[in-house]
Amino acid sequence: MSSAPPDVSRFLHDGRLETMPRRREHRRTVARWLAHAALPALLDTVGERELTDRLARLADDPVGVRRALVDLGVVHRTRDGAEYWRTEVTEFDDVGSADDAGHVTLHLDGDRVHSIATFYDELNRVFMAGEGWRLGPSLDALDDLLHGGFGAAHGADRLTVVWHGFARSREALGFAATRGYYREKVADPRCDTALFQGRLDDLEAGRGNTYAELVLEVFADHPDVELLLR
Repeated sequence: MSSAPPDVSRFLHDGRLETMPRRREHRRTVARWLAHAALPALLDTVGERELTDRLARLADDPVGVRRALVDLGVVHRTRDGAEYWRTEVTEFDDVGSADDAGHVTLHLDGDRVHSIATFYDELNRVFMAGEGWRLGPSLDALDDLLHGGFGAAHGADRLTVVWHGFARSREALGFAATRGYYREKVADPRCDTALFQGRLDDLEAGRGNTYAELVLEVFADHPDVELLLR
């Protein structure tokens, strides 16, 4: 195990955590370090026993720490508690920084996508961390983002986006969400009502694309962006 950074090491004794800090901001920093150390691969699942064993090498109370990581939202688990995975990119990750070849890899978490709005929340979480502004919920904004002029993709020669849990996202961005999206556009006098009514008619007739398919089309318009669906 590599040595802890200064903002974490002050809470350790002989390199191990005896108790979690009391202040929430300190707890979250230590939790992110523990989660990264125990689960270095973002979104990879491990069993409860394996995670507890890994945490036992880092902390005196691995079971309590495991629960704290879940409570703080840094780690998620299945409903039965059998499997755990890290969901949060931390300051201890290399993810999102360019390597020597200028290659940036970013990870989208499909478990966070429950609607069109939360899809853009996930894009902002991954791409826009550290930025002072957020993307609006539009396909044009996604297109601009993939051009790489701002956010975590800025300056990348090559960009890989790994979309974990895509099947769940596809369902969330499916027919019902797309129909609701078009109905809102039709009802908005600022929009081209005829255009969106035609798209709504096509969707309901089985000819139109769902929002998930529209998102994939935007990615396909950027051949320099590698999209991996998991």
